[in-house]
Amino acid sequence: MKKVAGFQSDSLLQLQGMSIVVLATAWLMGIVLASWLVLPPFLLLCSSGVVVVAIFLARRLPLSRLTFITLLCLILGAWRYTIIQPANDPQSIVHAIGSQVVKVKGMVSDAPKLAGRARQLKIAVSALNRLDTKDWQVVRGILEVQTPGTTLEDMYGANYGDIVTVQGKLVTPEPHGPADIQAQMTFPRISVNQHGGNPAIVFLYHWRVRFATILSQILPQPYAALLIAIVLGLRTPQLAPLSQAFNVTGTAHLIVPSGFKITVLAGLMLSCTRWLYTGRIADYLPGSPQRSWQRWLSTAIVLLSIAVYTVLSGAGAAAIRSGVMGSLLVLAPRIGRSYNIYTALAVTAIGMSVLDPVVLWDTGFQLSFLGTLGIVLFTPYIQYPLRSLAKFPGGYFLAETCAVTMAAQLATLPIFAITFEQISFIAPIANMLTVPLLGLSITLGLLICLLGLFFLPLGMLGGWLAWPLLWYMGQSILFCAALPGAYITVTAVDNRISWLYYVPLTCTLVYLLYRWPHAKLTGEHTQRKKVITKRVQRWLYVGLALLIITVTGIVSLQQSQAREKFSLTFLRVGPISKPAQGEAILLRTAENKTLLIDGGLDAGTLSQALDSRLPSWQRNLDMVMLTVPRAEHLLGLQDVVTRYRINSIIDAGMLHPSTAYARWRRTIQEQGQPYHTVSQGQNITLDQHTQLQILWPTTQLHISNETRDNTLITRLNMSGLRILFLGAAAQSPYALTQLTTYTAKSALQANIIQIVGDPGKTLSSALITLLQKVQPTLLIITPPASQRQSQTTSTKSQPIHLPPLLSTTHILSIQQQGNIEITGNQAGWHLQPIP
Repeated sequence: MKKVAGFQSDSLLQLQGMSIVVLATAWLMGIVLASWLVLPPFLLLCSSGVVVVAIFLARRLPLSRLTFITLLCLILGAWRYTIIQPANDPQSIVHAIGSQVVKVKGMVSDAPKLAGRARQLKIAVSALNRLDTKDWQVVRGILEVQTPGTTLEDMYGANYGDIVTVQGKLVTPEPHGPADIQAQMTFPRISVNQHGGNPAIVFLYHWRVRFATILSQILPQPYAALLIAIVLGLRTPQLAPLSQAFNVTGTAHLIVPSGFKITVLAGLMLSCTRWLYTGRIADYLPGSPQRSWQRWLSTAIVLLSIAVYTVLSGAGAAAIRSGVMGSLLVLAPRIGRSYNIYTALAVTAIGMSVLDPVVLWDTGFQLSFLGTLGIVLFTPYIQYPLRSLAKFPGGYFLAETCAVTMAAQLATLPIFAITFEQISFIAPIANMLTVPLLGLSITLGLLICLLGLFFLPLGMLGGWLAWPLLWYMGQSILFCAALPGAYITVTAVDNRISWLYYVPLTCTLVYLLYRWPHAKLTGEHTQRKKVITKRVQRWLYVGLALLIITVTGIVSLQQSQAREKFSLTFLRVGPISKPAQGEAILLRTAENKTLLIDGGLDAGTLSQALDSRLPSWQRNLDMVMLTVPRAEHLLGLQDVVTRYRINSIIDAGMLHPSTAYARWRRTIQEQGQPYHTVSQGQNITLDQHTQLQILWPTTQLHISNETRDNTLITRLNMSGLRILFLGAAAQSPYALTQLTTYTAKSALQANIIQIVGDPGKTLSSALITLLQKVQPTLLIITPPASQRQSQTTSTKSQPIHLPPLLSTTHILSIQQQGNIEITGNQAGWHLQPIP
């Protein structure tokens, strides 16, 4: 009897030690059950009252008391989920979804996100008006709004904390979207009533954008976007070429908030605050006799850093989960408690689901929570058969990385398949190639942000170190994604498969835990021998850093030297697999001077095109010219004036500034870039062989509602080549007539004429007259932005038939040919389509 009683006592102590995990499991199961069953909230409250009485009656029976408390958590979890359901909340915004146009008031509750050329806003709604009545009714819920825009912080739009009014039609959210979204509204009429929000969060979101800007100014794309995602958890449109590769290779955790990043940050802050006290990190362990205020100050700084980094990472479900667990890891030793990852997961899950029960259906939370749990539970069993690799140099690390990757993938397989419709087989290899550099990349990213904040050229030193690492990571991911059989695509996966998947997985895990406990496996792992001291290791890192800086510096200087020929590239600006969207023209002279004419609609494509054609470390342009303040010419330049240092920015001005043009001018002013207005008769010298003549408009702009009437028309004169840039003026009869009538023929003579127009439409009579006067050898046509909706890349336009007098003029279209490059020197020039 004593033996049985002792066994029961030990079991009870073990159960009580995991009591938080048990209670958290009950709470979460209550939420899940309530999502399956329709339960009246009043009945659940009455049931919880009965259980509370039972707990009081069983207060002297530990096992019974714990059982009733567990049951109470189950009931309360179900009650918490039930009361937020629209059926039980008559003020939910879900009831307003329909075909009727409504007005909604609320506050932007999260930082805006970019999706192509649109900004996505989360609005915590507070009031609704149905337009057929004057009264506003109280509503609750989260509304996702999609508005035009290409910047995270829009000085003329809505940002975090703003009180806004939106007018439009409410629709049902898309499947597999954020779990907390209850309704959506696409491109509504929106007005900002006042600014608000938490000042601290507003401040941090602003610096998040500031740091992202610094990284994009120092590094070329898409590697700047990759480092922004790694360090700040922020996905920008420039990351699009790599995003799919990260998904299919199972390395998406590198570009989202994770516990590993929090660990790296905590380690950095502990090292930086070590001067506050004396002693070793071992003093942080439980039972340390030293409890000085310096150590508490160090702990407070680390906790504050984790909180700040969580907000900078976007404060999403995955970021919050990582931040809370990281804080518990730092705080537990300070208060004399041992850190238990199961308890930390339980506390985090309870806290987040109390505030928002639907977070359990958030994809980021599911992947982060289950991935962490899977790593803890399955890694020892996967790593144990690979223990023989520890005999070889680096073998232990390879085995550990492979085991961690497979464990996380095993725990999240159905969720990943349902959400992304893909299953990766290359994930272990891709992770072994890239994960070792994650900690170093984060450290360098933070260093670049801090150095660039004080002095941007100083941040270039960190950029020289980070670029080779980012290039390697990007190329490794792209290589792995391109391998045959790297992944498979699955469609129409039923959610019930996930539950069927986790049943045998749980049974297998229980058996493994019973048969081979973690402690037994861990004790048999081979210990690695240190063959290199820390001092030697530091000198190796310093030497490697100096080598990288030296090599990249030499390459940069070589690329900066004078070129023997010029190149003029007409860029096909537009997202991959979509039609061209606006014009962008890049000139590099023989003396390495650069001129960018217009920027198109897609900033991501433009940034990659520039960074692929300029030296890796060239972060400046000699001149940027905006020919006409229209969206298809202007939007891409918004990003350029932010990322590059520009010696001169020119345009012809605008009679009645639009919002886009006002934003363009304000961005130039905020960045401290030199700006000039130019007009007819001015000549601009780029180098000793290259000159830009301004032919139109006059100083006094033409009074017209058509902005194309005042398009900046220029002629580029180089050794052996003259190019007339008509641009959007080709669609302005007034500008063409004035140019043809009042400009000398010698001032218009050109080998090449560039226009904006539809290659499938007949040229206007005014343009034909000008062409007959100039007699160009080549006519290059850039499609207008309207082509993006009416055509696809595979559409074949009818050829343009020129009059007999222009039979020697050859026509090339960016829409059909893609990028076109003209190269040459004093001896002559030639052109060729390029990828």
